[in-house]
Amino acid sequence: MSDIESESKRYVPFVGLLEDYVGRAPWDYYSWGHIAFGIATFTIFSLIINLWELFIGPSSLPWFYILICVIIVAVTWEVIENTILWKLGLKYENRKDTFINALFDILFMILGGLATWLLKWIIMDVMGELGRWFYISALCLFLLTLIAYFIGFYITNENTKKARKKLGKIIS
Repeated sequence: MSDIESESKRYVPFVGLLEDYVGRAPWDYYSWGHIAFGIATFTIFSLIINLWELFIGPSSLPWFYILICVIIVAVTWEVIENTILWKLGLKYENRKDTFINALFDILFMILGGLATWLLKWIIMDVMGELGRWFYISALCLFLLTLIAYFIGFYITNENTKKARKKLGKIIS
């Protein structure tokens, strides 16, 4: 069996807790960054509607258009990430994401946008609060996902160090 065949038949877990699985497993620590990107995208695009309503008047633009913008940004980002950034050598270990990882990255960005839309609905529509509370809450949600990203980065690196020590390889 050639190296390529053995590489393609290697088991890849759903959650990549080792560096070897980053970009290959559906969920890795970069997934938290994609969730944060979805939160930020929804929040920034929501400013269009809120500023329109603040300075011009009632907006006829429905809020689900913002989710459509999040989906467009998610797909566009994955294309850019796996073509341009890969060609420039800026990808993690200069490897493209697998199809399943790219698909889940898009889904995680959409999930971040949906979570922010839910937050907007609860704060602005149900509670009737002003938009500033939505933006403060969205910022807190964004920061929490970034903290989860850094925790995942740390766990991945520690697990990789332990796994390589067991194999007798020393990481500098």
